[in-house]
Amino acid sequence: MARKRGVKIRQTVYNTFKGADFSTDPSLVEKYRSPLCTNIVADGGGMPQKRSGWRVLHSASGHVNGLFAATFEGTEKMLAHIGTKLYTWSDTTAPTQLLTGLPDHKSRAAFLGGKLWIVTGNGFYVYDGSTAQKVSASDAYVPTTTITRTPTGGGVSHEDINLLTPYRKNAFQTDGSTKTFELDADIDDTGTVKAWVWGTETTAFTVDRANGTITMTTAPAAPSAGQEDGLVVQFPHTVDGYTDRIDKCTILSTYGVGTNDRLVVSGNPDFPNQDWISGLSDPTYFPDLSYTAVGAESTAIVGYCRLGSYQGIVKADDGGDSTVFLRRAEMNSDGEAVFPLQQAIAGVGSVSPGSFASLLDDPLFLTRNGIYAIASNAITSEKIAQSRSYYVNAQLTQEPGLEDAEAVIWNGLYVLVLPNGHVYAMDGRQTKSYKSSSMGDFVYECYYWENVPARCLMCRRSGTEESLYFGTEDGKICKFNSDISTMSRFSDGGTRTGNASQVAGGQAIDAVWATKYDDDGTPALLKTMIKRGCCVTIKPFARSSGAVYFRSDRTEGVSQKIAEQTMDILDFADIDFERFTFNTDDGPQEIFLNRKVKNYKRLQIIARNSENNEGFGVFQITKQFVVGNYAKR
Repeated sequence: MARKRGVKIRQTVYNTFKGADFSTDPSLVEKYRSPLCTNIVADGGGMPQKRSGWRVLHSASGHVNGLFAATFEGTEKMLAHIGTKLYTWSDTTAPTQLLTGLPDHKSRAAFLGGKLWIVTGNGFYVYDGSTAQKVSASDAYVPTTTITRTPTGGGVSHEDINLLTPYRKNAFQTDGSTKTFELDADIDDTGTVKAWVWGTETTAFTVDRANGTITMTTAPAAPSAGQEDGLVVQFPHTVDGYTDRIDKCTILSTYGVGTNDRLVVSGNPDFPNQDWISGLSDPTYFPDLSYTAVGAESTAIVGYCRLGSYQGIVKADDGGDSTVFLRRAEMNSDGEAVFPLQQAIAGVGSVSPGSFASLLDDPLFLTRNGIYAIASNAITSEKIAQSRSYYVNAQLTQEPGLEDAEAVIWNGLYVLVLPNGHVYAMDGRQTKSYKSSSMGDFVYECYYWENVPARCLMCRRSGTEESLYFGTEDGKICKFNSDISTMSRFSDGGTRTGNASQVAGGQAIDAVWATKYDDDGTPALLKTMIKRGCCVTIKPFARSSGAVYFRSDRTEGVSQKIAEQTMDILDFADIDFERFTFNTDDGPQEIFLNRKVKNYKRLQIIARNSENNEGFGVFQITKQFVVGNYAKR
């Protein structure tokens, strides 16, 4: 039937897309954002496309508690903490057991001084590129606690006790006649006692462990001049609970004077508000007096972030105490490093130790109100907390298991994964949006993914390439398919075949992008989408298809399919003979809707791809409609 003369056709075009918007009703979002956006990420131009899938590299027994990578003397090594074991592995090499006896608990690691240091909650471990062991069982630094000590006692306190080892040293003045020397503590019933006379080790002595004395067979000679210490004794004296103070830590970071030359650990449930700072470039030495009590004892330290020359310490939110403290590093008049604290922010604390990561120098962490950053007030320069995940907070904050969330920076994205496999990704590559009059208060464009069963995350960087790995609850080590060039990269849970560019056996990724629930300017008038001129412009891929649905008030909120089309391009590098095509046009293609939708007040157009090994992206959605009578209900 011919269109009646005088009826004006109107057009709505949805393009220049940004991210998801779950912050408000689907009818109130901006036209360039989506209230229904699943398994979508921005391409290089900011347009929505299906995320890449992931594949399984290896399987083992137990929870994957941590994945780590570090370079040792030019050689990269990767470790996996699975169950109670520590493994070495690579993309192509199955995990090889390196160590056993670790706790079945999430672990975290930091690289310092050419070694990888790992906290597990029940043991502090070190890996040097070939072997791994508990630090307390290794060659931990033995401090000299007393110097210029006389044979009967006294002397000058020199170094603090090392929490990681029961051993300490005493340095004594010698006079050439005294044979018995009293140590600054009694000696453990077990453990080796060593002695050096003028720098030469000797075994010519006896030990009285109960009384804490050592008697030399021959009296050490007096110094030829001055008061130089002639005898050094090393002995064990255990202080109950000292080793546990570090072994029970679950959080670590690096910090120092002008550089990251010290390890900072915390997360000990017995001392929730305390952390410990290691010796200079030596995490085998944690002085017993190097601890800091940060804020109220009842609120735990949750994580750390770097804020210029400061270290930000973020605690849990108890509703009253300061939640963010700033630590600075400086040298005192004696040339010793000191780390004074100051309160910075109250009221915004973190809920997840695994959520800390810096996106383009923006320190981010998860709170019960969403993902926040610590920033400087543009006027006062004081530190303030700002929400960065405004567009997804309404959904994110209702997710279960926020305390177990894990985050990583990958290809300009802050990727936050939850125990149920849901992912919230914030894009640092796109133009930021501002949500207040303060030009410093910006938010990121956000995306939402499903079916990423990650328990822990690791981003491996090599030159300009970044690869995202994750470990699962059931022992799988997985990798996102960003290194796969064929369409098989768009599948989840497959395995790489003999052909290095192919993944087989994966499941389809259900990718959805929808317009707002649009009233086209007013809900008071009925509109009709006409059959001609309505289309969804799809990004070109070697294999792609799309199904288009509509939802309106006439369908009582139920979506109905109105179009479906396959859109393949001939690609000799990736041919599927079951879907062979002679189409060589690698430009965008349209799915024409060719369907009239009558008398709606609001209409939502939904583009979807749920096919395996297919790419999918949306460039534009075009809707033609005419306006009819006033709505009556």
